[in-house]
Amino acid sequence: MRPLLLVVAALILTSACAGLPGSAKASPPAGPTGSPLAKASGKLDAQVPMPAGFPGDCPIYPGARLTAGASFASSGQVSWGMEWETLDSVAKIQAFYAKQLNQGDWTVTFGTTSATSLAATFSRKSNSHVVGTLVADSGTGVTKILMSLISPS
Repeated sequence: MRPLLLVVAALILTSACAGLPGSAKASPPAGPTGSPLAKASGKLDAQVPMPAGFPGDCPIYPGARLTAGASFASSGQVSWGMEWETLDSVAKIQAFYAKQLNQGDWTVTFGTTSATSLAATFSRKSNSHVVGTLVADSGTGVTKILMSLISPS
């Protein structure tokens, strides 16, 4: 039951972050180096900057476009909620995360998976208080990857 709650929390956090003041969608359209971010094109939404402080060793699906992102600090924790878009299949995304989140300082457990969706929880091996959820869904023709991550600050 707990993995399902984490997935629901990820969906709520990621959906909510798009409309909040200070969310990545409200940020100016420039990357950390001052280069313009990708504008909406074809089926993919416009790219937004990565929220500050997101762990650099947390795997991000290659070529996916970050379309929403925010971080929140509260009660000694930092939470990030992000949404990426890609035209790749859920199977490719699952293979990437199965490999990347089962090496280094991460471990992943996949729950519900199908040809069009997946749900997983992951955590740091070195600090079990760093936990996240990963959801992907391709039901609309664009695969959305939703990730939430919580870490002690």
